[in-house]
Amino acid sequence: MDALTCPNCDAAMRPDDGYCARCGQTAVGDNSFRHFVDQFLGDYFTFDSKITRSLKPLLFAGQLTLEYMRGRRARYIPPLRLFIFLSVLFFLVVGTGRSPAMDGEDELLREQVFWDNFFASVLPKLFFLFLPLFALLLHALHREKGGTFVKPFIFSAHFHSFVFLVFGGYGLLSRLLVRWDLVAVNQVLVLALLLWALAYLYLALRRAFTRATGRQLLSYLALLTLYLLVLVGGSLGALWLLA
Repeated sequence: MDALTCPNCDAAMRPDDGYCARCGQTAVGDNSFRHFVDQFLGDYFTFDSKITRSLKPLLFAGQLTLEYMRGRRARYIPPLRLFIFLSVLFFLVVGTGRSPAMDGEDELLREQVFWDNFFASVLPKLFFLFLPLFALLLHALHREKGGTFVKPFIFSAHFHSFVFLVFGGYGLLSRLLVRWDLVAVNQVLVLALLLWALAYLYLALRRAFTRATGRQLLSYLALLTLYLLVLVGGSLGALWLLA
């Protein structure tokens, strides 16, 4: 291999370049197994560190979206990839958290299979539709002068990622609370998380889409109402098709 040529795009490279300036591919190096393992571990721990760095600002309303829009992107997981990663974890938690039906209870078994199919297969697909729909509503209600669809889409990906992260964690914790017979605590916790999600959305909108307080509040309420209708309508439509 010519050390001064990128094997991927044939662009010129200096001998000490670790990456191609044109396509971004890392220098291939030798074909030894050790180099292969080093490259794999490097990619894995880079993803792991990016996840860690992404979750902290994600928990603070609007911060990760602002970081992305300011151009600070290399240190974080891309918005859509973060959404996919956390949604998969969330639906794994939801899917494995359902109690098995009792043997011999045919009706309960059919109901169990129905809801398992909805939560494990249908609902994840719906959220890939809800994500751009939320972004479209946001784009219509919080349109900025000269703004494009990119910022609302990024905001939507980050907001849904936050919801998946928080309620995925709740799904794990709630099993312990139920096992310890702390049902009342479990109910208070889910209510507190719902209120946090609503407050998070409002504060994130204020940080990412600056406008007068009264107008911001009206837009927030309109967005919340319309998106709730989308969620309920989409879910009921999916249930009707499954029935």
